[in-house]
Amino acid sequence: MERIIPNHPKLSFIKQDYKAWRAGYKGELQTDYRLSFLPEKGFHVFRDLRLQDEKWHFQIDTLILTLRYILLIETKAYSGTLFFDKHSEQMIQTKDGQEKSYDNPINQVRMQAWHLKRWLKNHRFSVPPIYQIVAISNASTIIKVSDRSLNNLIVKGDVLLNRVLQIDDSTPNPSFTDKEVKKLSKSLVKNHSPHHPDILKQYSLTPDDLQKGVQCPSCSAYGMYREKWIWCCPVCGHKSKTAHHKTIKELFLLISPTIKNQMFREFCSGISSKTASDLLISLNLPFTGTTNGRIYHMPPDIETFFDPAKK
Repeated sequence: MERIIPNHPKLSFIKQDYKAWRAGYKGELQTDYRLSFLPEKGFHVFRDLRLQDEKWHFQIDTLILTLRYILLIETKAYSGTLFFDKHSEQMIQTKDGQEKSYDNPINQVRMQAWHLKRWLKNHRFSVPPIYQIVAISNASTIIKVSDRSLNNLIVKGDVLLNRVLQIDDSTPNPSFTDKEVKKLSKSLVKNHSPHHPDILKQYSLTPDDLQKGVQCPSCSAYGMYREKWIWCCPVCGHKSKTAHHKTIKELFLLISPTIKNQMFREFCSGISSKTASDLLISLNLPFTGTTNGRIYHMPPDIETFFDPAKK
C-alpha cells in the first residue's frame, strides 16, 4: 500500500483486502493468547503451518500435537450473525441487514485433516485421532446452527480453551511415544513451506505501478539520495545509514525473490554499480554466482533478517 502510486485505481480494493486480512490475523493472535494457558508439558503448538501433500499445499492456522491426538484449529474473524446449515453445508452471514454466503470453514478444516492424514502416511507416521475446531474470534459475533452436533465443531474464542481441554480429557489412549512426537515435531518444522505469493500478479499490477526510490524513514517521502555513506532526504533533510534496508525488503517481497545489482539500481535510482554492490554485500544476504554476476536471494525469514528484534 505504501509503494503503489498515489490514487491508483486499485488502491481502495487493496486496502479493503488488507483490512480483512488484518482482522483475520488479529483473530489468530487471540487464539494464540488463549492457547498460551495450556500446560507447557504435553502440548506442542504449531502456528500458520503450511505443508505439501503431493502436488498440493495445505495451510493450518493452528495445529496442536500431543501423545494421544492431533487437533486442528481454523480461526475466523467474521462479525454479525453466522448460521451454519448442516444439510446444505453453507455458512451464511447476516450483517447490516444483508445476507452473504461464504465457504464453510467446517469443510475447510476437514479438508486440512484429510490432507494431514495423507501427509502423515506418506512420511511414515502413524495416524492418531485428528480433531477439528472452528474458532470464531470476534466476541460480538452470534452463532446459530441447524444441528446441535455442530456445537462441538464451532466455538467462540472465550470457550476455546475449555473445548481443547474437553478433547484432551476424552482421549486417554496414547498414539505416539515421546520419541515419535519429537520426530514428528521436527518433521513438521522441516517441511513447513512459507507462502510468498506474487503480490503484483495477484492484483494484475506491474513494477511500473510502484513508486521507485528509497523511502525516508522520517517523512515517508521517496527519492532519498546518496551522499558519501549516508542517505539524505531532499524533502525533510533526514539522514540515514540504513534507509535502503526497507527498499531491498520490498524488492524481494513485491518484485522478485532474487535481486541483481542492476535491478537494485533501477529501483533505487541515482546510485552507481559499485555503491549498489557495496550495499548488497554489506547485508550478508544469501547469494549465488561470481562477483560480477552475483544473484542475491531472499532470506528464509525476511522479517527477522531486517529486524532481529522481531525474532
